[in-house]
Amino acid sequence: MVEISISRIVADFIILLCCAIPLLIFHEWVKPYRRGFYCDDESIRYPFRQSTISRQMLVVVGLIIPTLLIFCTEVFRATAWERKCKHHFQSYKCRNIAVHRLIVRLYVFLGYFLLGVVFNQLMVDIAKYTIGRHRPHFIDVCKPKGFETCPINQHQYIVDFECTGTDKNLVHESMLSFYSGHSAFSFYAAWFTALYLQARLYRPLFSRLLLPVIQFALFGAAAYVAYTRVSDYKHHWSDVLVGAIMGSAIGIIVAVFIAEVFSRREIPICDHDGRAEFGLIRLEKAPIADVESGLRSSDGTGTQINHPTSHTVTITQELSPNLNTIDNQQPMSQQRLRMEINPRHAYMDNRLGRTAY
Repeated sequence: MVEISISRIVADFIILLCCAIPLLIFHEWVKPYRRGFYCDDESIRYPFRQSTISRQMLVVVGLIIPTLLIFCTEVFRATAWERKCKHHFQSYKCRNIAVHRLIVRLYVFLGYFLLGVVFNQLMVDIAKYTIGRHRPHFIDVCKPKGFETCPINQHQYIVDFECTGTDKNLVHESMLSFYSGHSAFSFYAAWFTALYLQARLYRPLFSRLLLPVIQFALFGAAAYVAYTRVSDYKHHWSDVLVGAIMGSAIGIIVAVFIAEVFSRREIPICDHDGRAEFGLIRLEKAPIADVESGLRSSDGTGTQINHPTSHTVTITQELSPNLNTIDNQQPMSQQRLRMEINPRHAYMDNRLGRTAY
């Protein structure tokens, strides 16, 4: 049983808060770089339009949908898939009070998701305030003083200008085009959630098509948000492209290397069967742990590989469609499986069975 440290939880929240403080500083006190413009630059002469997807709507939907998907996934796993395998998972307690593994998993995955949200927004704000690129509606919002006399047919660069627009907030925002925060956030949320679902839903959920459909919907929604930023004249197409790339990169890095969703799949031995097959490699050909009699092949032949005196067995094997039995003498090198066997607990640690905490 793992003891959950209150001090560690407090430290996590403090670190997350410290990472979020620069966001407040950027939005309240930092001014964007004041960049000049060319008189004949037609890319910044578009009319101002209201956003199809407002910032508030994006934040609410972008946080609620991944949170609901993560919550529903963990609840479904705990109540449907793991009922017969409860003894295969790590137990937790906090000050002698038992803590359900569902609470720990939600804390871990939602915590990493929020940390990635902060990282993503920090990267966005650093770029916006450092570069200060003008939005496509810059002239319409800023209304530079004396712009009427600016020769549109000359490639003249104007550095010293004064905005006469009455809405100071819009003038401020008109200098924050690069890169698109909407695009970055939507693609971050899509990538993190899609990779999380791919890792945690290790076997088909009702239908093999359901998971790909959900993942496609996530990316489709992210793409729609990105497209609207161009059609609403909020960003240049290059701003949206870079935002999508940066958001995707941060989502992949946070999900795979920080949250380690594929290392925390927690596939129990008793559920490691053909239903886990997503590709052409049949996972039921891999050895599984029999709690009562050690290791056995799962190909239906009943071939036993017994190690009566050892509690830890290391097997090197190649997962291949042509592999019907386990040859314990033939050296192979594709994948190492470490299994700890005892009469009451079977645990596989090939970075698939890692505990979530």
